[in-house]
Amino acid sequence: MQRIITASAIAAALAMPTVSASANDKQGVYVTIGGTSLSTELDLTDVDVSGETVDLGTEDLSVTMINGRIGYRLNDFFALEGEAGFGLGGDNFDRTVPVDVLGTPVDVALNADLNVKNYYVGFVRAIAPLSEQFEIFGRIGYGEATAEADITGSALGFTATGSEEQGASDIAYGVGAQFNFTDNDGIRADYTRLDETDIISLAYSRRF
Repeated sequence: MQRIITASAIAAALAMPTVSASANDKQGVYVTIGGTSLSTELDLTDVDVSGETVDLGTEDLSVTMINGRIGYRLNDFFALEGEAGFGLGGDNFDRTVPVDVLGTPVDVALNADLNVKNYYVGFVRAIAPLSEQFEIFGRIGYGEATAEADITGSALGFTATGSEEQGASDIAYGVGAQFNFTDNDGIRADYTRLDETDIISLAYSRRF
C-alpha cells in the first residue's frame, strides 16, 4: 500500500506543472494591427464660418481608420488592453444654406470635409475559449474620440472658411472573436460601441 501511495504522489507531482502550464499557456503580451470602419453622427447645427453661425444640421459620418492594440493576457480568461485608431480619410458633402449678410439673405454654397481624427480606449477583456484555435470575448472600458469638420463657403465671389471639432468620451463596450492559425498568430474581429459611435475592426494578432 505504501508503494502505491508513493507512486501516485510522484505521478501527481509530475502532472502538476503540466496542468499549471496549460492553465496559463496564453499568458503574456500581444499586439494587433488592422483596419477599422467607424460610423457616427456629427452635430453641425452651430458652425462658425468667418464669424457667421451656420446651421448644417446633423450629418452621418463613416470613415476608414487604422487601429492598433497592445495588451497583456493574464490567463486563459482575462486580458487588459489599450486600443488606438487614426483616420485615413473621411466624408464630404455640399450644401447651400441662407446666410444673413447686412440684413439680406444670401445663399452660400458650403463644402464640408468630415473626419474622425483619432480614438483611444482602455479595456478589460473577458475571454471564452471554445477550442484550441477559436475564442469569443466581451470587453468593457473607457475611451474618447475626436472628430473634425472643415467648412468652406462661397457666395458673391467671396470665400470663407471655418472648422468645428467635437470630442466624445464615455464607457466603451463590445464583443468579438479570434481565430488562431498558429500558437502565436491569429485573426481578430471586433464590434465596439463608444458613446454614439460604432467601431467595427478586423486585425492581425501576434502573441509574444
